[in-house]
Amino acid sequence: MSAELRVGTEQLRPRDAVFVYDETDRHLSNVVGVYFADASDREPLTLGEVLDWARAGIGHAALFHRRLQRVPMDLDLPYWVPDPSLSVREHVTLTRPGAGTWDDARARIAEITATRMDLTRPPWQIHVLDRIEGVPAMPGPTTIVVLAFHHSVGDGVATRALEQRLFGTAPAPAIRLDEPRPLVRALRTTAALPLRPAQFVGGLRRARAARDELRALVEAGAVHEPVAERPATRFNRDIHAELTFHLFPIPLPEVLAAKTAAPQRVTINDLMLTTIAGALAAYLAEHDETPEGSLAAMVPMSMRGVADWDSANQLSQMIVDLHTDRTDPLARLTALKRSADLAKQRTADPVVRRGDRRVETAPALLLRAAGWARAQRRFDDAATVPLCNTTISNVPPVTDTLVFCDRPIRRVVGSLPILDGDGLRHLITSQGDEIVIAVTTNPAMMPDPEHYGELLLRSFRELAAALRASTDP
Repeated sequence: MSAELRVGTEQLRPRDAVFVYDETDRHLSNVVGVYFADASDREPLTLGEVLDWARAGIGHAALFHRRLQRVPMDLDLPYWVPDPSLSVREHVTLTRPGAGTWDDARARIAEITATRMDLTRPPWQIHVLDRIEGVPAMPGPTTIVVLAFHHSVGDGVATRALEQRLFGTAPAPAIRLDEPRPLVRALRTTAALPLRPAQFVGGLRRARAARDELRALVEAGAVHEPVAERPATRFNRDIHAELTFHLFPIPLPEVLAAKTAAPQRVTINDLMLTTIAGALAAYLAEHDETPEGSLAAMVPMSMRGVADWDSANQLSQMIVDLHTDRTDPLARLTALKRSADLAKQRTADPVVRRGDRRVETAPALLLRAAGWARAQRRFDDAATVPLCNTTISNVPPVTDTLVFCDRPIRRVVGSLPILDGDGLRHLITSQGDEIVIAVTTNPAMMPDPEHYGELLLRSFRELAAALRASTDP
């Protein structure tokens, strides 16, 4: 007999609550996974089949059965509470055959990515787009499954573990919802309120001490701080157009060959960062918009195994110089690898991690105020942006066999919401014999995304050719 999944009340950790307080209509906190299943020789799906699959699978995780409960006036952090009124029909949709082109599917994925999640209900959705024709690199009709949930539930790395269960073959456990206990929550909040100021003051003292230690490390050259401001580009303005979603694959054997040809040890991530840097520099140069100085990227780094965090989100924002001011691909790769290594070293440094722990004692009202302040910033007239110009995220490769309704899943990608000041975002995934760069942007900033895809492939192949030439006798 399968184990029981008990769903109870749980207070959010501050790192997770930030995604609630930071969210606005222009700054969404969605995590979106997109799964491409081979529907060749399969009959069209019915809504009943999809709902049966969903009901059988949602027992794998508590996130499907809880909704957010905020504390009055945000005097304390919100809670996840069991939702006995969950209706799977309200969270799962099926688009029947008829409008089934790849362009239609891309538009729908973009719409899902850019739609704010309703936090009065369990914060997840599953959209099934059946029998989509013309999907690149798919053998025939394709069933596309879009899984969306709120970032406060977890990060992209956690999605891998969830999808292994959701699209796996193991039976889901039985579900037991604890009874709501609003009085207990109220008493807990009341009891915690007098302690919060002391905890916050203690956290500030520890953060101040860590900051002093960090200053000494920086002066000694042991830790390298990121550049505080970067030149603003067309992608660092306010969002004035609808999000668009694009997939640009690169053959994995070519990437592995380039990695092998490198005269120094490099990672696939180093190669992809250099590829994107080259394409971004080329795109801006073609529009006579080459910035004065190098651009940088925010690259999420998983803290699993590095820091002992008890939050659902365990990513830290690493800032990596892209060295877009270098034209030689090998010189850019060498410089970018060093920048990435220094950024990883900084992010993992115990002193830096102690300083970052100040968020763990920040009161809810302060977290909400900080989110409100960030939302007020405008970028249309900005000459610079803080820290970075674009986001480049990656998630672990898919190694498990995944299946949806007897349809084998051939490709897994993700889609990132764009936001004011960050209107070009990249999410890198790999499965089978390809690496896919999923790009989200909008037509006002990038009216020709397919050309950007060509620049990505050209940038990679120029880098690969340079690596081969560097090792030729």
